[in-house]
Amino acid sequence: MGATMNLNAAFLRDKLRETLADPQAAARSLIDLNPPVEGRWLGLALVAVLSAFMGQVGVLMLAADQTPLAVGAGASVVVQGVLLVITVFAVHGVGRMFGGTGEFPDALLLVAWLQFLMVGLQAVQLLSLLLIPPLAGMIGILSIALFLWVLTNFVSVLHGFDSLVRVFGMIIVSFMAIAFLVAFVLALLGVQGPGVADA
Repeated sequence: MGATMNLNAAFLRDKLRETLADPQAAARSLIDLNPPVEGRWLGLALVAVLSAFMGQVGVLMLAADQTPLAVGAGASVVVQGVLLVITVFAVHGVGRMFGGTGEFPDALLLVAWLQFLMVGLQAVQLLSLLLIPPLAGMIGILSIALFLWVLTNFVSVLHGFDSLVRVFGMIIVSFMAIAFLVAFVLALLGVQGPGVADA
């Protein structure tokens, strides 16, 4: 059944600290916890809601004339949730295609935890917008770099890969392919990007 997981503030703080200091050790300990699959899906749903909320707050902070939060919140949650689910399937499926041995529930767990880390960084970035605005852009860049670094290590542990360089390359190629596919599907559906309709 794995170790007992107590989701209190101390546990989350210690696990976040471990993720930043040694992401591979964090991945192994998270997998060893072996929470129920329902809890993993619930965690993914929760971080999707939190991330969408943070994104909407950021939009409102940057532009006061944007659509009110309540109007776009539902759509933002759906989009964020779909992107996270795609990421889970990509982390599991692409890794398997390259000879990995990871299981889907563990991919789900690691992606949910990684997004929780990103939500924390989103909160820090929003706080910097209020206190020291010039730092917000730097935090954004740092967040992208940290996301790729932690994801590379998580995928390496999940699938038993030895080369981080190979895993990183696989991630970049996968993201490019997914982005192209999403853009293609949106174009088929007639969805326009921001600002296109006003051009």
